Order: sequence, then structure tokens, then C-alpha cells
Amino acid sequence: MQAQYRAIQTDFYSTQGDLSVTRKLDTGFGTHDIRVGSYGSLWGQTMFTAYQNYLIQVKSQPRVLDLAAYAASGAVPGYVTDHGSLNDAVSLNAGKVDGQLIALYGTDSWDITDRLRLDAGFRHEWYSYSGYDRLTGAYNLGDPTTLADNNTRGFTGAIGTLRLKQQATNWTVGGNYDLSRHIGMYLRASQLDVPQNTTIAFTYPTPAVVPTKAKLYEAGVKLAAGGSYLYVTGFYTKFDPLNASFAGFNPATGRADVTTTFIGTAETKGMEADGRLRLPGPFSLAGSVTVQNPRYLNFSSNTGLDGSRANGKQIVREPRLFLNVRPTADVAFGATKVSLYGRYDYVGRRYTDFFNSTALPAYGSFGLGGIVSDGVWQVQVVGDNITNAHGFTEGNTAGDRFGQGVPTAIFGRPLFGRNVRLIVSRSW
Repeated sequence: MQAQYRAIQTDFYSTQGDLSVTRKLDTGFGTHDIRVGSYGSLWGQTMFTAYQNYLIQVKSQPRVLDLAAYAASGAVPGYVTDHGSLNDAVSLNAGKVDGQLIALYGTDSWDITDRLRLDAGFRHEWYSYSGYDRLTGAYNLGDPTTLADNNTRGFTGAIGTLRLKQQATNWTVGGNYDLSRHIGMYLRASQLDVPQNTTIAFTYPTPAVVPTKAKLYEAGVKLAAGGSYLYVTGFYTKFDPLNASFAGFNPATGRADVTTTFIGTAETKGMEADGRLRLPGPFSLAGSVTVQNPRYLNFSSNTGLDGSRANGKQIVREPRLFLNVRPTADVAFGATKVSLYGRYDYVGRRYTDFFNSTALPAYGSFGLGGIVSDGVWQVQVVGDNITNAHGFTEGNTAGDRFGQGVPTAIFGRPLFGRNVRLIVSRSW
């Protein structure tokens, strides 16, 4: 099978600062808790990457393989590979970028009565990027004994520069009203802007600069009584636009450094519930469940593929159902407190790709744990995935955006196997 080795060297720096003023005001219409401030950040990185494709065995700890060409006489005139390498430098990239962010923000929490509270927040951001990417070209290194060096990447000596300024505005408005000590309801609306990050400097020509924008709405009710509680929330998120562009593996060329533009709209709507039931004695049962329909709506791509094939499909790596259940028993022996708990997590079926051609199967896992607290000391034992369940938490994020060519994923990032941790802590 074919595999890829990636050598990545990156040096980072960053600094940030925040200055804010808060003031609490009592008025004839309730109490305001106001905060205004500014935030600034400087960061950057210098990067070098080189990728190499190999032919390897299909087994754990595989060896690299050489593919030889044989003449009729049995002689070997040459090789497809070079010591296992199919492409000596299939992807090559280097560059430097610096970023600057300045933001102004403000928040207000308004307690109108002891039952009614409104809150709002606003943040505006100014981004400035400056950087360059060292350009590459295709070269034949001239070794007649192998094809691996016939189309390798090399630096041309030229650079592509980037000067980019962006702005983003984020806001949220929410309200909470308690009908009684046991029943309440809440509403929230928010906007999120996600501008391009500084790594856009390492792609030349510069891809489409299209920030992702999202509008989020939620409403819910909350119930509480006798140590038990339940929150039920309905939510809707509209991404317009959603920039899902990526640099993925191209099996035709072997390269993994060419950006594929994939831009459109998407939405997620659903319900979630989170609660705890206090049972007689030392027992309680907590849990949460989310049911949603995350889907693409209207997409286009620069690959020549029909982007509309993604319309109505499930958003990459997003399940329609996920939940957890957490039983707990809490007891005390004098000053020593003991808590024993279990946990079951379930994640529904997801997909690796835009067109939902390769599925990541649903999986569930069990965990157990215990906490013993006495004074300033605490000892915790945690066992995760105690049944050693198998599952993919996600596929190959570097190259799965158009699927793996099979209906069910055959490789990806696995759920960790059975493991136990001991945690000892002391507070002072």
C-alpha cells in the first residue's frame, strides 16, 4: 500500500495583552454589570515541510518495498521506487508569516428583576497578515535507475508574498426568565465570524479569502427540584458562507499541498437535553443526549467535481446522535468522601467526506472510576474504554474529504484501547 511520511519543522512566537474596565450600576430598572475592553495579539511562524510517499507492507511496523522492472533476460534495468520512496519530495513548502490582531469588546448583564435577566456582548476584530511562501516547481533529478525522482518538487528561488487585512464582528444577545424556583426558560442569538488564519500565506497563488460566518439561535427550558435538574434546548445554526476548503491528498499526483476550494452554505438543527436524577440513598443518574441534522446545503468546488453532490449530505465527521450516561454513588466515612461512577458514551454514524461515500461507524464505550477525598488529599482512579471497544473518532483528516473509495472507513484515528490512570492531588 501507499503511505506518506511528513517532516514538519515550525518555529512559533506569540504575545498577547488584554485591558478591560468593569462597572456595576444600580438603576431604577435593575442592575447592570458592564465590561468594556481591548485585546491585542502579535504572533507568527516560520515553517518548512517535506512529504515523501512510500510503498509499504500492509502490516504493523511495515517495511518499505521496492518495485523493480525486469527485462526479458532477468536483469533489473531500474526501479519505480528509490529505497521504498515513490516520490522523493512529493510536497515541499516553506515560508514565514506574521499576524496582528486588535479587538474592542463590551458586555452587559442586566438583572431587571430577580427572575428576569438579559445579557449582550459585542466584539469587533481587525486582523493584519504579512508573509511569504517559497515557490516550488517540478524537477527531474536525473537518476536513470529510478522513476521516484522524475517529478520531485524543488524550490525555484522565487517567493509569493501575502498582505492581507480582515475584519470580524461577533455578537450575542440572550435572556433568561425564571417562572418559579423550579421552572425557567432561556433564549439566545449569536453571530460568529471566522476569518482566514495566517497559514493562508503558505499557499500560492493565494486561495479564495472567504471567511466563514454563522448565525446561531437556541431556546430552552430548565427544570429543577430536589437535587435533580433537566435542561432541554432546541438549536439552529446557519453557516453562510462555510469555507470548507482544504489541502488534501491527490492520488493522481501524490501531492498534498494544493488547496481545493470548497465553499457553500450549511445548517445544523436539533435538540439537546442534559440532566441529573437524584435517586434515593447515595445514588444519582446524570446524562446528556443530542439529536441533530447537520447538512450541507449549497456547495461549489474548483476540482471539476459537481459540488452539488454534497447538497443535503451530512456534515463531515458530525454525528446525528451522541449521548452519555453517568451513574454515580457518593458515600462518606467520617471525613473521608468516596465517589464511585460509571460512564457510557455513544457516538452515531458519521462520514469522512463531503459526499457521504465513506462512513465512520457508530461506536460506544464504557468507563469506570472512583474518587477518594480526605482533607487536602484526593486520589482518583479512572478506567476508560474498559471493554476495549473499537471505533474511529475520525477518519484521515489529511485526505478523506472525497472519501476512501469504500463504503466503510478502513483507516483513521482510532478510539484509544483500554487504559487506566491514577491521579493523586493535594490542595493548599
